[in-house]
Amino acid sequence: MWPAERDALLASGMATVADFDEGYEDDEGDWLFRTALGPRGCVFLQEARGCRLHFSGLKPAVCSIVPRHAEEADEMSHDGMLPCRSEWRAFP
Repeated sequence: MWPAERDALLASGMATVADFDEGYEDDEGDWLFRTALGPRGCVFLQEARGCRLHFSGLKPAVCSIVPRHAEEADEMSHDGMLPCRSEWRAFP
């Protein structure tokens, strides 16, 4: 996720610094953050029902637009970029 998205989650109190990695520079030179892992994958994935950011207005853009198909989801998961993949029902 973008730094501004992380900052908004931190400012809202919906997240703590521990909910994210230290950040990294991607292949295009952009600085990004990944979420920490919880029992079901992403720390924002609730035990009973989906992502707790879904209706907050603060859900990171990447969580809404990627992946576009099952193969992309599998590839991202393999690369450690989709920690909630194992809980999905959309792409079996």
